[in-house]
Amino acid sequence: MEGEGLRPSPEASRRTLIRRLSLDLTGLPPTPQEVEYFVVDPSDDFYDTLVGRLLTSPRFGERMAQHWLDLARYADSDGYHDDTDRAMWPYRDYVIQSFQDNKPFDIFTREQIAGDQIPNATREQKMGSAFHRNGPTSSEGGANPEEYRVKYAVDRVNTTATVWLGATLQCAECHDHKFDPFTQREFYQLLAFFDQVPGDYLFRGLYAPPSIELSSSEQAAKLATLEASIAVLKKQAEMNVDPDEVTKKEIGRCQGALR
Repeated sequence: MEGEGLRPSPEASRRTLIRRLSLDLTGLPPTPQEVEYFVVDPSDDFYDTLVGRLLTSPRFGERMAQHWLDLARYADSDGYHDDTDRAMWPYRDYVIQSFQDNKPFDIFTREQIAGDQIPNATREQKMGSAFHRNGPTSSEGGANPEEYRVKYAVDRVNTTATVWLGATLQCAECHDHKFDPFTQREFYQLLAFFDQVPGDYLFRGLYAPPSIELSSSEQAAKLATLEASIAVLKKQAEMNVDPDEVTKKEIGRCQGALR
């Protein structure tokens, strides 16, 4: 720069810095109160403190997830024909939380490519595997299910290659790739991995099989209460005891055990 007679840009003002950081890390501008506090912050680590606060904001995960959800072709509708609704928002929440938790990329990858194949897969890992449930699907009457089975598998191959290899592998669907070292045979070898998904290929509705039940924290709490009540009633039936004779203490014990 000195050889060219150039100088670095002057240091940005604190007002500019907090605006840049907030938009970059959360996608939202800072509030007037946040700006004024940052401008007068006397500490030596004022910049690091701001970065740390923004990284722990729930908006950070949402901001980072935007780009990934575009790659995952995320949508809450089918994409083809009459474009009916689909319930894919739990996958969106999984991605947001993964960024919020700073999940290592190798784990993030494994859960999305084959989370449901991990031994004793957790609910979170199964949710991650919905990466390949985001592709467009059809429910058109008269469509050939075998044709669409192949279409879906091809979409999974092409999306995986684009996201993790940074390559346009779809060229090799019809012939050896002209610009990258991929053969047509290798394309179909990879397709074989993604052509093993059971289900109704022309399904219409929110819960295309295979699917799993996911409850909110409020629903889970209510479910636990109901299960506790069921346990008490079963015990009453087994003992042939009048319900009035079962004490509140016993009911509370059962509920506490289920929680």
